[in-house]
Amino acid sequence: MPTFFETFPVVLIDSDGIVRADVPFPRAESKYSVEEVGVTLEFYGGELNGVRYSDPTAVKRYARCAQLGEIFELDRATLKSDGVFRSSPRGWFTFGHVSVALLFFFGHIWHGARTLFKDVFAGIDPDLDAQVEFGAFQKLGDPTTRRQAV
Repeated sequence: MPTFFETFPVVLIDSDGIVRADVPFPRAESKYSVEEVGVTLEFYGGELNGVRYSDPTAVKRYARCAQLGEIFELDRATLKSDGVFRSSPRGWFTFGHVSVALLFFFGHIWHGARTLFKDVFAGIDPDLDAQVEFGAFQKLGDPTTRRQAV
């Protein structure tokens, strides 16, 4: 855990939402300090099932780790993991192409919807069909298109 997060205060509350203990900022006063209150920590399940800590240093360490979701111990030696998600150039290539493909796909959907519902997008009332034939004079240069009388 970076040292930046080690200086954050941690507040421990019970199931009713009442503050029971805290790990304050360094050199800050606290009336619910882990040392003064005497917090004990017990694990249920997992590799540390049934282990109980009453040492304030251990309680503070696990409270800080739990705040950031790092309470689980992982096997880092086998896969040489250091907690950073990495990707190969092939992964970035795939991600980039999938992102652009989705952008084009949704662009096609958008423009298709604009074509199918152009009267709606233009603000033309759907009940106007009885009075006006929408799109009758749209094909410019097509000899089969009707011409308006001038």
